[in-house]
Amino acid sequence: MNELSEKAIITILSIVIVTLLGNIFKVNNLGLFYAAITCVIITNVDFDKLIESAKSRAIGTIVGGLIGVVFSYIAISFIIKLIIGEIIVIYFCEKKLKIPSAIGSVVFLIIMYRITPEAPYIYGFKRILDTFIGIIVTVSITYIGKKINLFK
Repeated sequence: MNELSEKAIITILSIVIVTLLGNIFKVNNLGLFYAAITCVIITNVDFDKLIESAKSRAIGTIVGGLIGVVFSYIAISFIIKLIIGEIIVIYFCEKKLKIPSAIGSVVFLIIMYRITPEAPYIYGFKRILDTFIGIIVTVSITYIGKKINLFK
């Protein structure tokens, strides 16, 4: 099987399983969306690259989520919070952790702009959980598929 077909199968199976699990556990569409886009973003037919991508996605989500939650409770100008928060996310991810900062920045901004009326700490926790579910499902599908030669 070619790589494109393998990637398509992994991605689609991951999205379907995430959606089915979400429906069983009554996860709302926003949560399903974040878990599904994690499946799409990290999917790779090379298992080592998949693990690296999954690790970066998880760490970036945690960093952006934690900084977003902390900054959402600080009583200073919103613009100042955005500037300082983004500087911290970018510096911490890129320089200290050596991972791309884009995911961390996106999660930080989602929390700061309060896409939902939920408390920031609840919303941040849910986004981290959604991301980990997408990662676990995609890594599992890829691993099992390779072990049983599903992609041959």
